[in-house]
Amino acid sequence: MFQLRQLKTFVAAAETLSFTQAARRVHLSQPSVTEQVRALEEAVGQPLFIRHNNRLQLTPAGERLASRARELLAMADDALREVRDDVAGTAGAIRVAAPPTLCTSLLIPQWLGFVQQHPAMQVEVQERNSSATAQAVRDGTADLGLVHGWPANGAELRTEVLARDMPMVVLPPGHPLGQAADIPSDALSALPLVVTMEGCRYREYLDALLQHGPARPRIRGVADSVPALIQMVAAGLGVSILPRMALAPAGAAPRVEWKPLSDSGEGLPICLLTPHRTPARLVAAFIAMIRLAAAPSDQPVAAIDMQYGAGRVAVAE
Repeated sequence: MFQLRQLKTFVAAAETLSFTQAARRVHLSQPSVTEQVRALEEAVGQPLFIRHNNRLQLTPAGERLASRARELLAMADDALREVRDDVAGTAGAIRVAAPPTLCTSLLIPQWLGFVQQHPAMQVEVQERNSSATAQAVRDGTADLGLVHGWPANGAELRTEVLARDMPMVVLPPGHPLGQAADIPSDALSALPLVVTMEGCRYREYLDALLQHGPARPRIRGVADSVPALIQMVAAGLGVSILPRMALAPAGAAPRVEWKPLSDSGEGLPICLLTPHRTPARLVAAFIAMIRLAAAPSDQPVAAIDMQYGAGRVAVAE
């Protein structure tokens, strides 16, 4: 029978595909990592890794065990933290992963109220893009995640739509379109745009929204942070399309205004991701608070999935 420490070592090796890197991650020597993997292989009766072109690869058995091992490690961690919660009353920790805008606009404001009810609670907010957020929930390194759009391989997670992202057109002051109550996407076809980086789900949504316009959109600037995009609009580089939730934290930003995009359809969903198991008591309580905060209202809840990085900005002449 294998042990949890062996599973932890094996998962580290499976994720890094290197016994050397796995040893650093779990703070063991490389021979100890090799020994634990061999013990697991003896327990399951078949190899978990093969070496191809001087690089480790998981075998089909290794792939299956890696998936199950993550689940077992996450369940063990949940059980330990739940027992600690029971002993310490309201003490414990909750780990949440989400893109930066969802962290600042939805998660952190809810944390403030939650920790007032549970003052001994430890909060861990992990800023990640949507793909990394989903992976953190799968791996058990996050108790729940919020993402913009549907996750890939969603069957591995419990997915719940909390709200819809409704785009807003961000304009410099005095722009002619600022006189309209709302703005159709066709009106943007002749204007220079500043947009999020390629690979961002909101950028994919925006490209699909504008592709049927009378002219191909002209991209003048690209950035991976909302404040950078707002500053680019304020400087007159172009107009942008961002959701209301992304703009809320920047509401005091000078020299910009925004209008609804009239033909945005349903927008993109904000999804809550959780594992296929019963959450710990305090995690369940926080999930209930997030559901309430994200419930649709007269002001549609919205979010943007920014690429996780260091605020790169690129400007095209």
